[in-house]
Amino acid sequence: MVARTSDLPDPVSSRRLLFGLLSAPLILLSVPPAGLWPLSLVALVPLLWAVRRAPPGRALALGWTVGFVVNLVGFHWLVGLGARFGGLSTPWGIAVVLATALYQGSIFGWWALASSFLARAGREAELVGIPLSFALLEAVVPMIFPWYLAITASRAWPLLQVAEIGGPPAVSALLVLINLVLSDLGEELGRRSISRATRVAGAVVVAIVLLGLARAGHVAVARSTSPELSVAVVQPNFGITSLETRKHEGERFIESLQRATAEAGQRGAELVVWPESSFPYLFDRALDREFGAGHPWELRKGYRGRLLFGSLTHAFGTSVTQNSAVLVSASGRIAGMYDKQQLLVFGEYVPLADRFPEWAKRTRARLPEWPDIAPGGAPSIIEDGGLRIAALICYEDLIPARVHEVARLRPNLLVTVANHAWFEGSSAARHAAALATMRSVETRRDLVRATNTGVSSIVDALGRVQVEGPLYATSPGPQASADILMGRVRLANTVALGPHLAPLFPVMCAVALAVVVLRGRRRRSAAS
Repeated sequence: MVARTSDLPDPVSSRRLLFGLLSAPLILLSVPPAGLWPLSLVALVPLLWAVRRAPPGRALALGWTVGFVVNLVGFHWLVGLGARFGGLSTPWGIAVVLATALYQGSIFGWWALASSFLARAGREAELVGIPLSFALLEAVVPMIFPWYLAITASRAWPLLQVAEIGGPPAVSALLVLINLVLSDLGEELGRRSISRATRVAGAVVVAIVLLGLARAGHVAVARSTSPELSVAVVQPNFGITSLETRKHEGERFIESLQRATAEAGQRGAELVVWPESSFPYLFDRALDREFGAGHPWELRKGYRGRLLFGSLTHAFGTSVTQNSAVLVSASGRIAGMYDKQQLLVFGEYVPLADRFPEWAKRTRARLPEWPDIAPGGAPSIIEDGGLRIAALICYEDLIPARVHEVARLRPNLLVTVANHAWFEGSSAARHAAALATMRSVETRRDLVRATNTGVSSIVDALGRVQVEGPLYATSPGPQASADILMGRVRLANTVALGPHLAPLFPVMCAVALAVVVLRGRRRRSAAS
């Protein structure tokens, strides 16, 4: 039987599709810890070159494959995390990683499919629709472990300024547009001519970046006139410690924190921040002052500035435990407390516990590191004099909507307390730090991140990392010494657009996409 010509594989298409797979390693190399962010400007060029010329089915398959590989490599640490945090066996952990990569990789697949169609709808639809369709998919497709293409440019702060308009999806859209323009330039320069559409798109990129820099300059001026505060992050480098270990070794943990805090005070710190659950015992919510001098649990031994620390808290006589951030004023008064709202499944609560109590009880018995945690109420600000802290706990600074909600209460400083010891030195901690950087741009507030084993950092309101600490893979118990990160923040009250505009950005993308597609159809109808 002789095969028909139409049944034979197209060698040109096959090579093109194979070339498109190069986007996966380029994206991965752009992301921390490699962090070769200039690659983000060309990482999508191979994929764009392939899918814009491929039939829709092939475009979908190629985009999904690239997304699958990126998520598979990026989330390999879930195997270990599942074992430590959820008691999963290695085969189950691998299954979770594969399922996560397959699902979250679909964003690239649907975007590639849309790009294939948009490339046939005219140059306007292509240049406008391809970047906005990616942003729209990132904004509306629910992800198990949220991340954005914008992470590839987390250190390119001039490109991050557009996050104030649309959050991470807006940065992703800008990166896609840059890749699209460079892809077109590469092809058109070979023909020694540059189309008008490409020149216009390139001008749009330049205009967006320049407007972002102008806004950054305005924020920098406003920030320079705001009150300054010397901040120290104490990164104690404790590993994951069970409640039983905390009971017997807690005073040793506190002594390590006390020494580092006293040293930070000697170096001029006015606010010291300890990470999530760093206070090893349950903290009584009824206390209105810190423990007295000489008490073994004294928090500020040898230091008399403000202290923000993470702790499990409860009201004695009740069974309710909460994961909290507590602020102690310079006078020793408990100035305020924030309770974590976005809880971790299994680590902090067992889902469906009311319906399946016996199963929940068995599950909780396998996870002794944490008790069941009750979620906090409405977003709130911790105030002490002129200091208005928006406290965030664990991965809450990775959820733009959560941060925007509290940012609308007009804090003048963002502070994250987190425990990344669960990641045991994997790339996940660096991913979290990179993604959180964009919250400072969206809210135009300096961001202080205190983590147990790294990566701790101080980021200014322009998204520039001022100070960054080391990352450790630790075993349970305190290390030889804590790390102290010193920096200065500004308590700015700049009006930020992000908390108000970013929630509307997906709607704006959808409307713009609808307009360009309809215009393209009308033009094709008129031409025919």
